[in-house]
Amino acid sequence: MGDEQNAVLTRAEKAVLGEIWTSKRAYENLVYLCDQIGNRWAGSESEHRAAQFLQTKALEYGLQGVTIQTFPLTGWRRGLTRLEVVSPVAREVAAIALPYTPAARLEGEAIWVGQGEAEDFERLSGQIAGKIVLSAAETTPGPGQHSSHRREKFARAIAAGAVAFLFVNQNPGGLAITGALAAGFPAEIPGLGLPKEAGDFIVRLLSAGPVRLRLQIGSEFFPTTSANVLGQIGPAWAGQYILTGAHYDAHDIAFGALDNAAGAVVVLEAVRALATVADTLSIPIRMALFGCEEIGLLGAWYHASQAGDELERCRFVLNVDSPVGPVPGNETLRLCGFPELVPYFEGISREMGYDLPVQDRLNAYSDHFPFAVAGVPNGMLGSSSAGTGLVGRGWGHTPADTVDKVAPKSLQTAAATVARLLLRLARADDWPGKHRSRAEMAATVAESPIGWYVEKFGRYPFQPAERALTL
Repeated sequence: MGDEQNAVLTRAEKAVLGEIWTSKRAYENLVYLCDQIGNRWAGSESEHRAAQFLQTKALEYGLQGVTIQTFPLTGWRRGLTRLEVVSPVAREVAAIALPYTPAARLEGEAIWVGQGEAEDFERLSGQIAGKIVLSAAETTPGPGQHSSHRREKFARAIAAGAVAFLFVNQNPGGLAITGALAAGFPAEIPGLGLPKEAGDFIVRLLSAGPVRLRLQIGSEFFPTTSANVLGQIGPAWAGQYILTGAHYDAHDIAFGALDNAAGAVVVLEAVRALATVADTLSIPIRMALFGCEEIGLLGAWYHASQAGDELERCRFVLNVDSPVGPVPGNETLRLCGFPELVPYFEGISREMGYDLPVQDRLNAYSDHFPFAVAGVPNGMLGSSSAGTGLVGRGWGHTPADTVDKVAPKSLQTAAATVARLLLRLARADDWPGKHRSRAEMAATVAESPIGWYVEKFGRYPFQPAERALTL
């Protein structure tokens, strides 16, 4: 990039940063989404209202081609839930139904599988069939370690012949943890989320001998719809484009401020600021605010399938999920299946004078993944929870994921980081990224920690059954 182009970039970047750092729009939008609209649960009236609100804001901020992309899904509604210890004592313990669990009434012996990793199930081989599996929720992995997602632990329980699945929060405070069991269809076996204290109680009983549990779950399935909110800034031409997105839905028992109203308002704020310098962009930036991420990336799978051959022109997908931490400046960029781009983004970090850790780690559980499957260079901007004293998701997927956990400065910092990345990606004349074939991506997945899941079940861990292994 020549001196003149560098000067253009510098002026545009300063203008964008000025827009973000002198605005309180992101925080106001976060408060409205969480406090006024509510939980934005998949397919609910709350989610529909959120899509309309975001569409209105996108139009107000000057995005072009703002549309609502509607898609159908099977909704889920919880009913009465009860979990009881039958023996060696009689006591009801706290629990909630995990989304997309089928209704159930059953009794059985409990078995504790610890972290629920592959080695835990292997250690208990032959002892799980016909029992109720009790597993720890996600933990914080150490350097180079893998911590399995809920869907992987659930799948191991299914494969081992369990009759039900109990998922135990690893953070104290009496907070039952939630998380969908299936991608918009009834799960194979029933499941409950437990607070740490309830799970610890059952584990203590198990340390002394057999424990028998009884569970009752009411749930309802029904047809409904969800929507993606789409818009664009920059030149309107038929060449390459960049896609940035975030999901705006949350869980029915949570307000999802951290996960992921923060991501949605950060993307919207970054694009709003970039719209003021749209004439400096060499290629357009498209925005997609996705519905139904929490139940299997349904909005992203749908959008990728509808894009079809257009994805061949997509330079990069930047997904923003849970981008704010306890203090500003904890953002990280995780590429998914494109290790060759790590040095490029490390160079951007140095150029920006901003410490942005970059790594390549396959992650099938956020909205970039359907685009990764299609071979599009992609990454997810998230944040580190270091310093909170919490493990795994922290407050996420619990009723404690509320607006008070989000500092306005953290939103501004994340929006500034996203905007600076997008500005450079949309002006790059040295972009090294190349698309990969679906076969190449399938091979990468097969060699990853989720390869066993694909081989066993014939689809990616969170993928609608009708789109199994395809777009």
